[in-house]
Amino acid sequence: MRDKVGLLATARKKAPHPARVVDFYQSPLFKKAVAYARRTYDRFYFYNAKDGLLLPDTIMYPYDVSIRSFTRKEREAWAERVVDALAFYESPAHIDLYLHGGLVYRRHLEPALAAKGFRFEVPLKGYGIGQQMKWYSERLKEDS
Repeated sequence: MRDKVGLLATARKKAPHPARVVDFYQSPLFKKAVAYARRTYDRFYFYNAKDGLLLPDTIMYPYDVSIRSFTRKEREAWAERVVDALAFYESPAHIDLYLHGGLVYRRHLEPALAAKGFRFEVPLKGYGIGQQMKWYSERLKEDS
């Protein structure tokens, strides 16, 4: 049986002090995504523009880097670094990956994941932030 693994985006709103990834990012959408990941996936990871792949207990320090400021080539290189790091922890042959996050990131992550042989789904594809909040809320309610 294949493990279910989540790969989640971080958020713009951050704590003003160092904290673990799961506590550092402050947006309501991020908090719902983390709660959902904890209940749904065997393991989960995060990604951000500054560091690439992040483990949940990684200590974060305040920063101001946005993928929107990257060139196309920088975004592609960033995506390859994220996927290479993920491949260090996870074998594509043994997991089903669930990708959460906006199109600005996914546009480059999806082809990099496919090129490395990862099978993945995007559960919230095409959803706006309000729809994503509702989706997470409904599923978190079902599980309580």
